[in-house]
Amino acid sequence: QAAWREAGVTLPRTTWDQVEVGTRVATSDLKPGDLVFFYDDISHVGIYKGDGMMIHAPKPGANVREESIYYMPIYGSVRPA
Repeated sequence: QAAWREAGVTLPRTTWDQVEVGTRVATSDLKPGDLVFFYDDISHVGIYKGDGMMIHAPKPGANVREESIYYMPIYGSVRPA
């Protein structure tokens, strides 16, 4: 939310609401900044940074880190606007 807020875009708080904001994007069409959502219950999100990599916090209290988007099952992706 903070990264997109710096770009002038307000995102809702939960992943379930965030996945509804912006334009759906195919995994093959991802661009840096796109949000990638994981699991069928849409319980996790990362920010795509390019080359199949994202930044995310794997769990509450964990440090933000870089990881492959294929680390978890992808639900879908959006490009906020």
